[in-house]
Amino acid sequence: MKIKRIKSFAIDFIILLVFFLFVQFLIPKTDYVKTLEAEQNAIMEDYFAHRIDFTEYVSSYGNVFYESSKEGQVTYLLYLIFMLSYFVVLPFLWKGRTLGCYFCNVQIERFDQGKLHIWQLFVRYSIVFGLGYVLLNNLFLLLVPKSYYFVLISVVAIFQFVVAIFSMITVIFRKEKRGLHELLSNTEITKIIDSKKYQKKNA
Repeated sequence: MKIKRIKSFAIDFIILLVFFLFVQFLIPKTDYVKTLEAEQNAIMEDYFAHRIDFTEYVSSYGNVFYESSKEGQVTYLLYLIFMLSYFVVLPFLWKGRTLGCYFCNVQIERFDQGKLHIWQLFVRYSIVFGLGYVLLNNLFLLLVPKSYYFVLISVVAIFQFVVAIFSMITVIFRKEKRGLHELLSNTEITKIIDSKKYQKKNA
């Protein structure tokens, strides 16, 4: 079962990566974005060379990062739409399956055997694939002042990374092999034939 879970995760990750690359090809970087990225690199070099202090770095880098992110807002919105469709809507409508689950003959179920809800899928994939980060990034770009955007999105990114790592650790060391993403969303991955719902249907 562990191998099936890994394969399912890998397939979903590859599908997500292919979509991201497709969007990058569809919406290439403008000259303005390339200029902004060059400015970001220059600011980082100045900071590591001790030509500017941390406060100046956060202020200067944050302003340029915000402008760069604003230019890529359509791209971020496409990421969000795809991730919500693939990781939330699709498994909600398709018996708890993404394409990765389908090809590996597994599915997502509620741990308490109840009806799987959209919010559970959202929580699960916010931790595993960063869906929450992508959503917050889009919201921050719309609602958060320029001066706060870089700090807030950096905090969210660090939190996302820590939670994802902790979730992987819980999968490895917990006896029932359920990660933090499964504990918080009250879900689990099961083989189709081992599904409690499947067994009841065919009893």
